[in-house]
Amino acid sequence: MKPFWIILLLLASCSVTNKKSASEPPHFFACSKWTDINQDGIYDFFEFQNIKDTFHASEEILFVGFFNFPSGSSISFSLYAPDGSLVKEVSQIQIFSKTLLHAGYPVGELISEKSPGVWQGVWEVDGGEVAVTQVNFLY
Repeated sequence: MKPFWIILLLLASCSVTNKKSASEPPHFFACSKWTDINQDGIYDFFEFQNIKDTFHASEEILFVGFFNFPSGSSISFSLYAPDGSLVKEVSQIQIFSKTLLHAGYPVGELISEKSPGVWQGVWEVDGGEVAVTQVNFLY
């Protein structure tokens, strides 16, 4: 009877582990802006412009996260300065199985608030880190 319980325990563990996995991987990046090119009100990947990892003080930055997790999941984005301090935070409950969360800021204001250098955007689902978007801010 012991082997049966071990197998059952392993199967139960796998189902819990896979609860937060997505059928397709989530996508996280930084860009300079989004323009609704086809005027349909939907965030299509091709409408995000200047996807990159280095931004100058004169630019805007838009952090974008495509989440594919169960409805009701708590999704969040936290922006950390080069010194490791938390500067900005955005969170929401995932209403649909596929959700886009974005946060935009003027780079110059972020640099003025802290400093130029490597900043990190941390993406989380239900308190667990799923991705980090690392960017470099320059004067």
